[in-house]
Amino acid sequence: MFLNLVASRELDKSHFCINCENLKPQNIKKVYASNPALLYQLYAIDKSKIAGLVFEFWDLEKKYLDKNVTSLPVVGGFFGQGKTPNIEQVLNLKPDLIISSTNTTELYKDIFSKSKIPILYINALTLEENLNSFQILGEILGANERSKELHKYGLETLELAKEISSKAKNKPKIYYAYGDNGLQTECDKSSFGVLVKIAGGKLIHKCENLKQNSRVNISFEKILDYNPDKIIVYHKSFYDKIFDDKKWQLLDAVKNKEVYLIPRKPFSWAGKPASFMRYLGIRWLLQIFHPKIANLDIHQEAKEFYKLFLYLNLNNNDLSDILNEKN
Repeated sequence: MFLNLVASRELDKSHFCINCENLKPQNIKKVYASNPALLYQLYAIDKSKIAGLVFEFWDLEKKYLDKNVTSLPVVGGFFGQGKTPNIEQVLNLKPDLIISSTNTTELYKDIFSKSKIPILYINALTLEENLNSFQILGEILGANERSKELHKYGLETLELAKEISSKAKNKPKIYYAYGDNGLQTECDKSSFGVLVKIAGGKLIHKCENLKQNSRVNISFEKILDYNPDKIIVYHKSFYDKIFDDKKWQLLDAVKNKEVYLIPRKPFSWAGKPASFMRYLGIRWLLQIFHPKIANLDIHQEAKEFYKLFLYLNLNNNDLSDILNEKN
């Protein structure tokens, strides 16, 4: 059914396909995903079909990823700051399908107009798009059962968050500390702010007239005025020194040891780049924000998640490493 739809080019406003009239799941052996979010989706659904990478993975990421994937050629991609793929190298991959975000439609139309390579335009950045892309990619790649499992986990996470946050009497005030000095943050309506809201918290810094995911500088005096209940930290370099900093010790969150470093192996659970890891990140935030109500065993949650999405059986040392429990 899906392939009949993609052949008509117009699926809905969020995704469509060109040159897909004769595309069949059994013939799709190699896929090039042109941005991190879609590459991660492809990895979770069927990593064997990845044709090339948009960037080289860091060592901390490689530890928890398939070597057959991390050793693939890096051809670049479309993912902000003017980054573009090496078109010749992409063509040399001989992909059976290219998947890219809908905002690259005109770029790819010009670049690949003569190649006739099928191109699926689909987004996976927001949680809604992410869930939707599991279904669409699963069908076009012939991995329906696998995709249904992943989609189910995502939906169950959102339902769990709704249940737990509805029972909470108070929403904790959250500060998101970014950068080596912790004086960069994101606004309440950013993608991170959305996760905080879903988990029943309140990101305290509000911004006007800024792009949704803009990162902004903030003074410590402003943070002191906010006096957050809990602090979520992106960079380990800042996390390692916040408890010993006399200035930051003025905050209740630091006094009460309510400072948490986002797990980032192999991909961030809550920060950028956006990925399916956010579903585990939401459960992690639920336990931080509402520990008595949530009562989640994050070690067990991580074990189950990594096995389902990343094909990994984690041991206790792995869990300690991923959850930043090692010094």
